[in-house]
Amino acid sequence: MKRSTVDNPALESYLLLSKTNAISDISEIYAHPEKEMDSETIEQYFELLERRANNEPSAYIMGGKEFYSRRFTVNPSVLIPRPETELLAEEAIRITHTIKSPVVLDIGTGSGCIAVTIAGENPLSNIYASDISAEALRTAGYNARMHQVDKRITFVNGYLLSTFKKDAFDIIVSNPPYISESEFETLEPEVREFEPRLSLLAGSDGLSLINEIISDSPRILKDGGWCLLEIGAGQSEKVMELFHERGFSEITALRDLSNTERVVKAKWKK
Repeated sequence: MKRSTVDNPALESYLLLSKTNAISDISEIYAHPEKEMDSETIEQYFELLERRANNEPSAYIMGGKEFYSRRFTVNPSVLIPRPETELLAEEAIRITHTIKSPVVLDIGTGSGCIAVTIAGENPLSNIYASDISAEALRTAGYNARMHQVDKRITFVNGYLLSTFKKDAFDIIVSNPPYISESEFETLEPEVREFEPRLSLLAGSDGLSLINEIISDSPRILKDGGWCLLEIGAGQSEKVMELFHERGFSEITALRDLSNTERVVKAKWKK
């Protein structure tokens, strides 16, 4: 087997072992150190180890990832949910609780982690979740059904804001692609080689899709509506400037746990 650099190899090895159903959780290894695996399980386990050694993300191998205390099914058609994106979801949820029966649009929903989380945390919300990828929407739909919020989420196959009507939404939320072409080449192989490029790349400066969302969002936002975007490190000043140029107010950058300005929100007044 090839050598590979993994941050926590012992933990990941245990997790992969649980994928074979040889153990139910890590504590079982300590409780029953004498337990032996049959040859079929051993073969399956080494196949999983080989996939991880070849840089395939453990979330894809395990078939899921936790986000905001919920488990989401993930596969190579969708971006793996990141902890920093919880800041975006949390702020969107907070704003929904200030609006009676809020109508929310999640652009580029991917696994549906943001849309499902908002729906789960605010039962009075009405969510639209769009994606250009039909395969991603199938994954998001599965996650919505798994968390029993599918009746309050409408999934739409389309590009950014193009399919939506004027003055339709109280909140637009998105974790859009924001990686520049040059930055893409420096990403970890787990990301660069396995996660969907469509969900990562956004032109030479990483701002092409963010700019499109900001430019078109006033058309579909209600008066007093909010637009919230996750952004890349170092992009906040430019993104805030784009909001300002488009006529938004109350423009604010929010910092994640690593003190990076990760979310920019802005209010639209007609």
